[in-house]
Order: sequence, then structure tokens, then C-alpha cells
Amino acid sequence: MAILLLSGLLAGTLTQTSLAQNQDVAVVVNPKNSMSNLSRSELRKMFAGEKRTWAGGVPIKNITRVPGSYEHVVLLRLLRMNESEYKQYWIAQLFHGEAQAEPAAMFSNGMQKEAISAFPGAIARVDPVDVKPGMKVVKVEVHLPGEPGYPVP
Repeated sequence: MAILLLSGLLAGTLTQTSLAQNQDVAVVVNPKNSMSNLSRSELRKMFAGEKRTWAGGVPIKNITRVPGSYEHVVLLRLLRMNESEYKQYWIAQLFHGEAQAEPAAMFSNGMQKEAISAFPGAIARVDPVDVKPGMKVVKVEVHLPGEPGYPVP
């Protein structure tokens, strides 16, 4: 599985402030995905459902964690939305036929990892402790996590 890390800078609600600031979150894709570098803009478009296919036409399958999880907070931060706006956004996407389904919400990182393996176009955010050997690291803006210049959401 491919990974890249996003730093989550948190502020705002009690749920968000109770989480550790600057904790990295791994973004994981299917192991067969040939992607090695993504821009921050591409990530945002994928997570918002605006970019619907990978190179080669494989549909992007956005896998997310349930609301309240740190990975979901990082997603909201990247999209510049709160939870209510996120829900309304996906309702509108479905209503207007812009999406066939909202992102699949998983209760655990283990469930996400299984979904990533099952769907060739899958992309998700997971806790870095769940990143295992054999996962492919995807650069963001040509930087790896921890390197100077690595973009944060």
C-alpha cells in the first residue's frame, strides 16, 4: 500500500483540540497504484470527489474514517470544511449526480487497510502506527514526510 503523510494542524472544536497537534496521518493507496507523487491540490480534489479517476481510468474510491477520528479531522482541515459542511457537500454531490456514493466510512484503520487492498482505486488516511513494511510512500509536492518543504493541510 502506498502512503504519504499529512500533518494535521488543529484548532477549533473540543474534539479537535483534544487531539495531538502536528501528528502525521498516512494517506494510503492500493499497492498496485503506480502513483509516486501527488500535489496537495490533487489530494484535496481526490478527497472532495472532484477528481474521480487515477491515470489509466481506474475510479478513485475514497475511504475515510468515521467522524470524530483524528484522520477525519485532518480530512476536514484539508477540505476547509466542518462536519456539517462536509455532510451537506456530499448530499449535494449525490443529489446532482456528481458522485455515485459518498466516501465509505470505516471504524478502524484495520478496516481501512482491508478496503485499500480490495479496491484498486482506493485512497485513505490512516494512523502512521498502522503503516507496515511493503507500503509504498508517495511524495507530496516531491517531498517525503518530515522533509523541509513538506506541505501541511
